[in-house]
Amino acid sequence: MKFDLGLAGFVLSLVVAGSGWFFRWNDKQRFERQQSTQQAVAAAEKALNEERDFNHLRRNQEQISQGVATGFDHIEEQIDSLRELMLKIEAYLIRNRATNHDE
Repeated sequence: MKFDLGLAGFVLSLVVAGSGWFFRWNDKQRFERQQSTQQAVAAAEKALNEERDFNHLRRNQEQISQGVATGFDHIEEQIDSLRELMLKIEAYLIRNRATNHDE
């Protein structure tokens, strides 16, 4: 049996080309897996950030509502204090008018 260099070169080039194709295909698959993993991580981070932002806005709204309620309570206290003061002034004026008419 005779050793054919042309055939050996063809087989060797076929093996090299096939292994190159296989490693290129393997790298492409790995890259696509990495890319899909990165996209999934990015989507999860985005959802987490959106949830955190929403909760932050909700807490801010609750704090604003509490501040407004506290402000109204303070205003009501001032109005009650003014009402008491006006009643005292009215009582004083009524008492002094009655005293001044008697003289």
